[in-house]
Amino acid sequence: MDLLRQLKEVALSVLPIAIFAVVLSLAAGVMDGAELGRFMLSCLLVIAGLTIFLRGVDIGITPIGNRIGGAMTKSRSLPIMLIAAAILGMIITIPEPDVQVLASQVHQVRDSISVTMLVMAIAAGVGIFFAVSIARTILGWPMKAVIFTGFALIFLIAAFTDDFFVSIAFDSGGATTGPLSVPFIMALGMGVAHIRKHSDEAEFGYVAFASIGPVLAVLLLGLLSGSGQEGSAAAAEAGPEGLMAIMGAKFSEVGISLLPLIAVCILMQVLVLRMPRTEAIREFAGIIYSYIGIVIFFTGVEYSFSDVAKELGSALIAIHPLLLYASGFIFGLCVVLAEPAVIVLTGQVEDVSSGRIPRRIMLAALALGVGLAVVMALIRTVHALSIWTFILPGYAVIMLLMIKTPGLFSAIAFDSGGVATGPMSSAFLLPLAIGAAEGSAASSLAASFGMIAMIAMMPILLIELLGIIYQKRISKAERGE
Repeated sequence: MDLLRQLKEVALSVLPIAIFAVVLSLAAGVMDGAELGRFMLSCLLVIAGLTIFLRGVDIGITPIGNRIGGAMTKSRSLPIMLIAAAILGMIITIPEPDVQVLASQVHQVRDSISVTMLVMAIAAGVGIFFAVSIARTILGWPMKAVIFTGFALIFLIAAFTDDFFVSIAFDSGGATTGPLSVPFIMALGMGVAHIRKHSDEAEFGYVAFASIGPVLAVLLLGLLSGSGQEGSAAAAEAGPEGLMAIMGAKFSEVGISLLPLIAVCILMQVLVLRMPRTEAIREFAGIIYSYIGIVIFFTGVEYSFSDVAKELGSALIAIHPLLLYASGFIFGLCVVLAEPAVIVLTGQVEDVSSGRIPRRIMLAALALGVGLAVVMALIRTVHALSIWTFILPGYAVIMLLMIKTPGLFSAIAFDSGGVATGPMSSAFLLPLAIGAAEGSAASSLAASFGMIAMIAMMPILLIELLGIIYQKRISKAERGE
């Protein structure tokens, strides 16, 4: 039943985008019969891949993360715990689907940035700041102070970094909080949080810090890298032979990416966990499911899914920019309304606020916010505006609001920054922006990045506002008003 539930959730997140894309593509003359067939096959592969992958996460990745997190708490040596957290944060990020898709898109636009180099930088950032989040929990550091410090460093380094790297840095922060890394990091963090239950904030913040680390790491990479040359984001048309070739290549690439995780899990089982044989077999089978699911997902994305998004973006901008923006807004609504993690988040906020912030209100606010974020990203792409035009005022407001936001809501807000940026953001919305850049004479491919960054920024802002509203309602209730 869990598999059927996950299939339903994934289908609801992919099919609205796919159906709307097909309608637009046929109306704009982007697809013929053969291309429609390839796109539908790629959609089926994306749905099947994500379903199998999430099933593997549930029965393998998350339980192992819980066990390892519990084992970490048995060590009373803080340095050992932090080193273990950094290593685990790195190895769980390397095979993350959202990160791999983003890195591939970046490489197509800026060929001097290899996929491996970017993925390793992102993974290092996640590992280091996951260790920071563990230290924050154990030592009782105020979360707001650590976040202020992290973003102060980000904007200080960004001031000396090329705009393109600023865009992909903030994109990386959103992409890294994907369906593989988040359950594992949260499982590890919750295990450690039981050491110090000084407040509810101890259970939140792990994803927030995992998002800050990649931004800093990619910005530092930008300082050390040359500008490079823009490549062509257009991909060659794939036929049936191309499908099998893509799948074969992905089996090898994903297998190599997962090897460190598998090695650590085996080592932990032998030395520390010592699970019963049946449980060990079940959880390692989950890792195999995840491996097969990622391969199928990547195959669908590269076969036709992302290519159609690029062609659609180029066709819509050629007809009229307003059509592109309106379509982007609808795609944004589809992404957030059908994202399973958003449903979980809205329920979490409703529970924390004791029902004073209803799920439907928050869901509507998030949908509107993400839709507007996609429009802003597309406007930036078409007019080649600086990323600073949006990121600087956006995060300035977020930092100011954090002063008034209750601590628990601040923790949830920054954790939620990556919730809306699911696989569809990297696999469809970013390629849509790249296609729009290709079709706009005034733009460049580099200006298409920043889409994921803006989608990730909006939930933080909105949940902070909801937290302030909640606090005011509590104060009124206490005064008897």
